[in-house]
Amino acid sequence: MTTPDSDPRAAACAGFWQAVSAEIDNLRTLPAHDLVQALNALLQPLFPRLAAEVAGDPPAFKLVLTAHGSMDDFGDVMALAQSSPALAPIEVEAFRQRANDSFAIRMDGFELASADILVKHEPYDGLVALEIGFAKPIPMDMQDHARHMSLIMLDHILGEYDTAVKVGPVDYVDAGDSEGFDGVPLDGFAPVFDAFWRDDLGHTGVFPMGEHAWSGLSATREAADGSEVEVVVMRNDSATALLGRADLGHRLSAAMPVESGEELEEARLYEDRLTALLQKHEEGCCTHVVLEEGVRTVHFQVADEAAAITHAQSLQEDMDLPVTLDLVFDPTWRSYRIWLR
Repeated sequence: MTTPDSDPRAAACAGFWQAVSAEIDNLRTLPAHDLVQALNALLQPLFPRLAAEVAGDPPAFKLVLTAHGSMDDFGDVMALAQSSPALAPIEVEAFRQRANDSFAIRMDGFELASADILVKHEPYDGLVALEIGFAKPIPMDMQDHARHMSLIMLDHILGEYDTAVKVGPVDYVDAGDSEGFDGVPLDGFAPVFDAFWRDDLGHTGVFPMGEHAWSGLSATREAADGSEVEVVVMRNDSATALLGRADLGHRLSAAMPVESGEELEEARLYEDRLTALLQKHEEGCCTHVVLEEGVRTVHFQVADEAAAITHAQSLQEDMDLPVTLDLVFDPTWRSYRIWLR
């Protein structure tokens, strides 16, 4: 079992919350600006890439943990938020959430309102690709500045997590082509985005019940010696409903050599048993199976990585077939999405 003493991230989380708990009475008395500085002074030594922000007024404030949109650090944000103790009346929230109203920002003397930004969208490998234009003329020397500001505002409108995990490529309309660009104003884009994610891309967030639908795919890749290697994939089409769920951000992979019919049968039995264990309480979902150069690798998106590893290891006790496990943080389901093209 993983403990705070054996897991550096768990130890860092415990250290931060112990420090906050020790200072809680003093923190509740600070004005907002000083409170943010004090919280970050406790956070930075343990999580230098994260930041603490405050919503509301002390003493009943909301502590918001952010990675400034850096998906590489989202795992730390989630672990830190999930390990928080009861600190009533203080709430703890992972990631900057969506802005509820239209707003404007001013940077370096240039102001941009959310209604000034126009957005079009289309599917891109299971994500949402965006094209951005502007509803008002942007001086040529402010084009790059306005584009940077639009990304900051997009993060506020969609929220930090959805912007990083669900948005694909972002392109901009050339300044000369902005006239007549019929995008949706950014301040009204969130419901359009959500409907497209759910209804058009099929990412409903609802765990698929009953028999899942599968597709068979094949591709080739170039090996180190220049030869072509065939890759055969079985893709779980039903799993796409769960893509983007924040609680299924880790990918567990189990690789097994299958050089004979007996080994293939044992690998399939292992996959079925592990799938049943993970799906029983919606702890995970099998997304795809890859056969390449005599190795069969089954992939799952899982909620609790420690529990998933325990399940996977427990099933190996009666097996002759060696199983190599791998666990990575993959909130965009990249390994699955490459087979949606």
